[in-house]
Amino acid sequence: MTEARQAMPGTQLGDPVKAAAAIIEVAADGKAPLHQLLGSDSYGSAKARIDALTADVENGCEVAFSTDITPDA
Repeated sequence: MTEARQAMPGTQLGDPVKAAAAIIEVAADGKAPLHQLLGSDSYGSAKARIDALTADVENGCEVAFSTDITPDA
């Protein structure tokens, strides 16, 4: 992975100058989200992971709820 990253200079989607400015802006603002994403590629990757986790949680919903104590028990 390190070698792949090192072979990328100049080919990545993100603009380092814009990223640095964004980091300074959100740090100075004090209202940044806990996980600030930088770049459309990182947004796409995070969104895909969230969607996969959401699907996994929903697929286990029935079993999750079935383990609650019932009021009449």
